Amino acid sequence: MYTSISGKRRALGYCALGDSLTAAVGSSYFMYGFITRYLYLTRQAFSVPIFPNLFGKSGATSLEIAKSVQFPVIREAIKHADIITITAGGNDLIHAAKAFLKTKNQQEFMKALDHCHVNIQQLLHEIDYIKGRDPYIIRALNLYNPFTSISGTDQWVTAFNRNIEGLLSRKNGRVADIHSLFFGKEKELLAGDHFHPNDKGYIIIANALHGLGYGGLEKMVN
Repeated sequence: MYTSISGKRRALGYCALGDSLTAAVGSSYFMYGFITRYLYLTRQAFSVPIFPNLFGKSGATSLEIAKSVQFPVIREAIKHADIITITAGGNDLIHAAKAFLKTKNQQEFMKALDHCHVNIQQLLHEIDYIKGRDPYIIRALNLYNPFTSISGTDQWVTAFNRNIEGLLSRKNGRVADIHSLFFGKEKELLAGDHFHPNDKGYIIIANALHGLGYGGLEKMVN
């Protein structure tokens, strides 16, 4: 929370936590994933500067993201954040899919789903602890399916998404439904690696996050 000497809000703090989507993998040099456009739309909504802190790591699992909040620099960024975004769970799903292809055992997905639930839940609890009574909103993405060629995987993507949506069903939390927006349009919205969004895909993600609104933060600024 950033205020002037008079006490009037003059800026917002933003903290992005997550995996390769937060790290903007797949986007062009000029685009930097969904964050560039999301910050632009947020600045337009509030007409105040925004101080961003970005902590995305390509390949990070939900466990690694949950553990990352123990770093002092990240804790400090969370403490001063009015808006927090999270991208997590995609690599857990990818690891489970790769294991499934070897073993043909769907328990791989069940284990990954359970671990992801525990890790994201711990991450949210830690953020709440860091924030204390300071008001903030938290926004997350659900998962799209990069494995459309593998029969049956969409049911597991759906299960992961129900898990994420359940964990974020809180007063200050909302989830952008990226799965529905990408479904059937993967060739159009994914980069050449067929895993990460391209610039168009990231624009759609940013617009979806912006479309969730800001949960009353407007009243705090104005």
